[in-house]
Amino acid sequence: MEKGKEQDRLSILEKIERGEISVEEAEVVLERAPEEPEAVEARHEVSLREEKVEEVTEEEPEEGYVATRRERKIALAEKFQDWQPEMMVGLEGGGGPWQWPWKDKTWQWMWQNFGHPVYISHSIDATEGSELKVVSYQGDLFILGWDEPTLKINGAVFDIRIGQDENVIRIASSTGQLQIWVPTSIARVETKVKPGDIWLSGISANIDIYCQSGDLGCEQIKGDVKGHVNGGDARLMGIEGSIDVEVIRGNSEIRGISSTDVTLKATEGDIWLNLDSVSSGRFRCENNKGDINLLTRGELSCELLVQATEGGRIAPMTLPWQRLLERSEGKLHGILKGGGASVSLITKGGKIYIQESWMSTFPMSSPS
Repeated sequence: MEKGKEQDRLSILEKIERGEISVEEAEVVLERAPEEPEAVEARHEVSLREEKVEEVTEEEPEEGYVATRRERKIALAEKFQDWQPEMMVGLEGGGGPWQWPWKDKTWQWMWQNFGHPVYISHSIDATEGSELKVVSYQGDLFILGWDEPTLKINGAVFDIRIGQDENVIRIASSTGQLQIWVPTSIARVETKVKPGDIWLSGISANIDIYCQSGDLGCEQIKGDVKGHVNGGDARLMGIEGSIDVEVIRGNSEIRGISSTDVTLKATEGDIWLNLDSVSSGRFRCENNKGDINLLTRGELSCELLVQATEGGRIAPMTLPWQRLLERSEGKLHGILKGGGASVSLITKGGKIYIQESWMSTFPMSSPS
């Protein structure tokens, strides 16, 4: 009988871990379970012993002691009376607890630990045209492309949940570092890191990124890149699709791209746009309280607009104007070598420089 009751308790704990029932519901179920006379007598003896040692302070566990998952879960339930399995574990004082971001969706796999990270390795089959959504709380995220048919997840984190339904794979993790290898069957990647760094490389999918209090890095991306970075730098290299990136309180560097549709916005940070020969496409940089540096390695055949307002200025430059449409203290507008492309550089309160690229590393020192 005792063996059956223990199995029932373990089954209930597993349901708590999967999020099927709350801790309170589990306690109700366990309290309703019938007890054997021997269990009642034993419980009475325990109660008497507790009365005798009520004033004794509980001793700290021995150094090196590691609690079991069941003990950790019970301890957490006692410490946080309103704790629910949806809450994600992180370091104390790290901004949590967080929750599974998709309230209308569930997870199928979960790893969780208290006090130190849990190391995981997991693979998922990804169908053609699938979408990957990742949210990382207080950790760094690396997403890499590879030729295998499966999506692979490795990491050392305090908490990670993975869910899959239809053509969407969802991953949420907290406090640690996560690496994800993405197959070519993934058509779209949506990521949020709050806070932490994110690096994406060798991916053919379209990408939508949000990065808070961390840096963004993208290289060798065949799809479109849309990003928002708050409190960090952005570095994009080898992008083939369109680029639409906004950076607040950080610098931006874009180089080695074949994209012909580029929009860069910045606030309180500098923009460095490095272009090879340009004869088609649209390139627009807007900056508020920061500089814009256009570095060229070849000829610009474009309609060029350079505008500095609210105390900003245009650095002296010599350009091969074919036709100069407007020239003033804060504005230059004209056609270079027959036009073809559209290049706009606009700043409020900053400086604008156009020069031949002589340095490919970031950051560069602004001309005096």
